[in-house]
Amino acid sequence: MPMPSTRIRVVGALALTAGLLVAVPVTAAHATAGPRTTRTAVQAAVHSCTYRSTVGYTCDYYYGTATISEGSSNADAVREIQDIINQHTDYPGWLSVDGRFGPDTLAAVKWLQSHHHITGGADGIVGSHTWDYLRR
Repeated sequence: MPMPSTRIRVVGALALTAGLLVAVPVTAAHATAGPRTTRTAVQAAVHSCTYRSTVGYTCDYYYGTATISEGSSNADAVREIQDIINQHTDYPGWLSVDGRFGPDTLAAVKWLQSHHHITGGADGIVGSHTWDYLRR
């Protein structure tokens, strides 16, 4: 799984350290794109995820591994899934970290399961095998 480039990490650290508010102009193309847009240095710097020896890779929304699927009411677990997919996988889109397991998150989970041959197949359900992959 690719890690953010040194440039992205440095820009993110500088922006967070300086307490800067970075304004990004929204074009008509971005406004109509919906919650899935391309990755940018600003998006990558919004929230930091880390590896914890007791949990694995985490973004600190949720530390468990309960089975999560479309329509789940566990918003913290869904945020964890969305943020890990954004920051720790090679998923080509960008998910809104909103805690809602809707069609975009479902598509991202299925893509991840399919492209990384996660045991259980591309069913869109984040169970033990998918959590293992996300947390490693």
